[in-house]
Amino acid sequence: MTTGDGSPKLLPSPKHMNATGQRRALPLLSRGSVPASDRRVHRAFDELVECVERRQAAGCALLPARFSMDIDRARSHSYESYGLHIGANDIQIVGGGEAGCFYGLQTLRQLIDTCEDYLPICQIDDFPTFEVRGLLHDVTRGKSPTLVTLKRLVDYLAALKINQLQLYIEHAFVFFFDPEICDPANGMTALEVKELDAYARERFVELVPAVATLGHMGRILSLPRYRHLAEIEASESWRAMDWPRRARGLTLDVVNPESLRLVESIWCEVLAAFSSRSVNICGDEPWDIGRGRNRGRFNGEEEIGRAYVDHLLFTCRLCERWGRRCQLWSDVIRNHPKQLHRLPKDLSVLHWGYDDKSDVVGAEKFVEAGFHTLACPGTSGWKRVLNGMTLAERNIQTFTRVGAQCGAKGLLNTDWGDHGHFNGLACSLHGIAMAAALAWNADQPTGDAIDASFARLVLGSMDGSYVSALRGAATMGDVCETWRLLWQPMEAVVADDSLPTRKCIESAAAGAADFEAAVRTEAMGRQRDTVDEMRASSGLRASADDLRELSLACRFTRLFAEKAIAAIESRDGKAAEVRGQIDMDSWRRKLASAAEEYGDVWRRRNKPSGLNDILRALDRAGRDFQSFIMQ
Repeated sequence: MTTGDGSPKLLPSPKHMNATGQRRALPLLSRGSVPASDRRVHRAFDELVECVERRQAAGCALLPARFSMDIDRARSHSYESYGLHIGANDIQIVGGGEAGCFYGLQTLRQLIDTCEDYLPICQIDDFPTFEVRGLLHDVTRGKSPTLVTLKRLVDYLAALKINQLQLYIEHAFVFFFDPEICDPANGMTALEVKELDAYARERFVELVPAVATLGHMGRILSLPRYRHLAEIEASESWRAMDWPRRARGLTLDVVNPESLRLVESIWCEVLAAFSSRSVNICGDEPWDIGRGRNRGRFNGEEEIGRAYVDHLLFTCRLCERWGRRCQLWSDVIRNHPKQLHRLPKDLSVLHWGYDDKSDVVGAEKFVEAGFHTLACPGTSGWKRVLNGMTLAERNIQTFTRVGAQCGAKGLLNTDWGDHGHFNGLACSLHGIAMAAALAWNADQPTGDAIDASFARLVLGSMDGSYVSALRGAATMGDVCETWRLLWQPMEAVVADDSLPTRKCIESAAAGAADFEAAVRTEAMGRQRDTVDEMRASSGLRASADDLRELSLACRFTRLFAEKAIAAIESRDGKAAEVRGQIDMDSWRRKLASAAEEYGDVWRRRNKPSGLNDILRALDRAGRDFQSFIMQ
């Protein structure tokens, strides 16, 4: 698959590619034939050889080629830059460092995957726009992925030249100091983290902990032994809290010395498991600070800001004793500019926002203040059945552009799981690829160009309409939180101002049906084992489980469309007409069937964690909708 000028479509698109228009057969390579001191590069080369061998076994003719790989540390850009030369008789990769050689191999693997039986004769000179190119993945708000799932994610990121993966943790870590906080069925163990950490390092991906130890501590601070450490004490157990309450969380009492001992206990175990020199101490959304136990202690917002920074400094010093450098979300400190001078100068500020109207220019203020700054958009999947793909695209484009203009050091894409983490990881693959492509090459065309590359490299389809159907299904997610409205009572849905128009709803349902049909056709020819499937391609190819998860999201999209149309009709005074049109028994059966498959997909990819909460919510939604229709 190539562009209009004959250049192949790649993710990310190289900065400079000069193609002659001529082609050569795929290269005949031998394992271990490349001199490289770095075992990670050796492993990546052997995977490339395995990929070519599989193509040969499938009947593809190979042509011998002299293959060489060198490191030139004088390359003008960075140790991650590389040059890739594909000639009629030779292939050469020159990296600015070991990482550059690794990324050159990733590009060559994509070329082999996307160009089928022939490679273009070309010269590629490539280097990243941003030094840090990361993804933050939520593993704590209801869904705890298995180690196999997280390794699969690392493979995907490495193929996209992403160099950092953050795991967001509020409580989903099995702590030795208090096993009651989380058990292995609901979170990650230290041994699992260490294994994933080593796996990621082998692929030039840094595994970074992102741990909430100020706000968003609802699970821990709702336990009886810690309730007195909350600024405003929990009035109910964690189990009794609904998802909005859990998402808001509880805020630590920053004055109580016991709070600091708890923070130290948490971070000491986390830091012992993760090897990264960077740690995200979060610090975001401490809603209650100074408004509960300490209401009379702080005199106004300025003193609250000082207390906030005092707590950050304690956490930073704790991490510094372990030789770590801290990152911090920007939402609170941006409102306390007088406190900026007190923060460590090596602090990284994570400036976030999740639409194209967020205060993106705020990133420039942190850069000017001398802080290592990352621009942080999102995949727009949280609280949705299917990600808002166009919303995510606009958000990522805007943050990339502003970050590049103001001198930000990186782009950290975020993939949250609010409200039980219903949204599937496969539904975020497009948004992850979008941000990865722009983080490497901020000038890369988006829209149809990205979609065509995603269809070929990830979905394994030459048909661009494959992604067009998925975008169509995602249009409701661009304007409303479809999962939240699916599980909430009908009275709340009818009153919700974010509901899209009937035309939008019907269009999304049609796109969902089209994508499901395409997946059924694709799945007929996809019987290989997931691991073999990934090894046979560039590392980007969606597995059968990925396609199943995307198809299932489309099923739920069509179910929600029926509920949303009923809400609109009821709002317009046509409730009786709605009741006559909906076959309630059929709708509940379809919902129950989708819920059963959802549970099966969840168990294949994740620990039990919050699955029962999701299934109970779907059952309640079915009964509530039936009651509404039967009134």
